[in-house]
Amino acid sequence: MEVNIIDKALKALRIYPLCDHCLGRIFARLGYGMENDERGRSIKNVLLLYLHGRAKQENTLPDIEKLAESGHEPSIRYLEEIHGTKVDVKRCYICGGDLFNKVDVIVKMILDKIREEDVEFRTYHVGTTIPRDILMRELEVVTNVGSEWAESIKREINRVIGKKLRVYLRDKVFERFSPDVEIVVDIVNNDVRIDIKPLYVYTRYRKILRGVSQVQLRLNVITSLQKVINDNICSRLRAREAIVHASGREDTDVRMLGRGRPLVIAFIEPRRRPEESSLREIIDLQDEPFELSSDVKIVNRRVIERLKSEASRHVKIYRALVLLAREISDEEARSLEEYFRNRQVIQYTPRRIRRKPPKKRRVRMVYEMRVIKIHDRLLELIIKCQGGLYVKELITGDEGRTTPSVSDTLGQDAVPLLLDVLDVLDSY
Repeated sequence: MEVNIIDKALKALRIYPLCDHCLGRIFARLGYGMENDERGRSIKNVLLLYLHGRAKQENTLPDIEKLAESGHEPSIRYLEEIHGTKVDVKRCYICGGDLFNKVDVIVKMILDKIREEDVEFRTYHVGTTIPRDILMRELEVVTNVGSEWAESIKREINRVIGKKLRVYLRDKVFERFSPDVEIVVDIVNNDVRIDIKPLYVYTRYRKILRGVSQVQLRLNVITSLQKVINDNICSRLRAREAIVHASGREDTDVRMLGRGRPLVIAFIEPRRRPEESSLREIIDLQDEPFELSSDVKIVNRRVIERLKSEASRHVKIYRALVLLAREISDEEARSLEEYFRNRQVIQYTPRRIRRKPPKKRRVRMVYEMRVIKIHDRLLELIIKCQGGLYVKELITGDEGRTTPSVSDTLGQDAVPLLLDVLDVLDSY
């Protein structure tokens, strides 16, 4: 052991009575394969050897008494048996001396709480709430000693509890960053709570009826995807609620067909956490205006951010039934197709949208437009475009807020009667 470690340990014990855990934690990054109580006990043993060896050159009894006051049994016996001195053990300055003695009781409380909550999980993490005065005293000691190897008491107590839990939760996995449940321990009040993390399920949805929406934003909406999932699926997972996060959205009067729109469903506080293979059957919807794909994946929260950020980069295919003011020729139809091949479109917030800032500019691409004449003034348009394009306004022009538009290009009014999303070209 280097002399500066002995000097720092002596400096600490001369000022503060420290238990084995709290002394060892000052030097937590030194050594290997030891817990801090073992490290602290080893340091105290070496200090007693060091002080005993220097007893002939200098008076080391005051330092040995400080060792004894910290609860070091060999130092206590040495003073009693060799010098006839009895020393009273002092409470640890940082933790009070009984914090780590509670670990077995806390572990039992955690196991009881898990049984009480009746929650399924594969991964878990342990967190503790440590009183601020303990944290401040620890900071004071580390600062005064000048240790560069210290570990926080919060990290140690979490690790010690987690290590003991592993003995009982053999089929579970300790996970630091994205656990199924977070076990939170209130050290002072001897209280335990289980925070059940959301279950994030990636899939796609199809909307096969008009007049329904992703979420219930308006009173005139028949129902919503979020409501249907809450009514039909949450009880199967024993979840409190479900929140839908989709890659964009279609208007209430627009169907979402084809393979469906990419979607992440966040099931809040699910007490069942089945495997992906079982989820395929659980999220099946029967006799509803929505369908969920059987291709499901369990993902993490970061996928929601990615889904939303990439929505405008997806390629979408629409089908629009359009009524014209007058009939167009086959040549005009072909000209319309040619004009909107890889055409950049500038749009400002449509008049019909109130939730977004007015006059917000966006630029989107129309990659391809196929024009099918159904009747004299009735067209079917198949539009392949960049995500985020206002397709209705691409047709009408929205009084100049969208340029170019089908109306302007044909030189007459064009009205979208029906609109469907045929596909969202995306792969997770």
